[in-house]
Amino acid sequence: EVVKDYEATKERHDFLDNQLHDLETAATDLRTLIAELDEDMKKKRSSAFRKIRKEFSRYFQILFEGGEADLEEIYGETPSEEFPDGQESVSEDPVVSKKKEKHLTGIEVIANPPGKKIKYLNSLSGGERTLTSIALICAILHDNPSPFVILDEVEAALDEANTQRFVRIMAELAERSQFIVITHNRVTMHSAQALYGVVMNGDGVSQLLSVKLSDV
Repeated sequence: EVVKDYEATKERHDFLDNQLHDLETAATDLRTLIAELDEDMKKKRSSAFRKIRKEFSRYFQILFEGGEADLEEIYGETPSEEFPDGQESVSEDPVVSKKKEKHLTGIEVIANPPGKKIKYLNSLSGGERTLTSIALICAILHDNPSPFVILDEVEAALDEANTQRFVRIMAELAERSQFIVITHNRVTMHSAQALYGVVMNGDGVSQLLSVKLSDV
């Protein structure tokens, strides 16, 4: 009976040992894959960030007719993995080891309109912040266009001259995206291909009106 118990236990042990080996192999492969994906994501993010920085500066200068704008990456330290006993990981696996390294924590928007000696957003007026935000959004859309873009009164704080510059940028981006704009601005309406409005008569019933400017 002891021999039979030994053989059954050994068979079970060998089976679990093989399962453990397979799990360790799979875990190593996953860690390697994660490291490769992280590196690939960093390269793609770095490439996209360079393009967005360039377009952000260009759109900012169009909207402000000058000035300087840029984006800066903010880095911080990644805390090491801690265990219940307060000791840090001492794994010899270079993929598993947790070392303190700098990682991206945020992005600083730098905006300096023409004729001003300021740098950060909190020093800008409401209209200037709106123009800076529009420039950043348009830079992102230029690098990664969306099939549809919905803008809800983004130019409400802009005057007619600034709205005209915004409309020119929107016309450029509209070559790759379709814009749906909610607005009360006549300049923006004048640049649209079709207008849709909701009106209410005296009977309290809402009606939808649509006009294609090409037919007018």
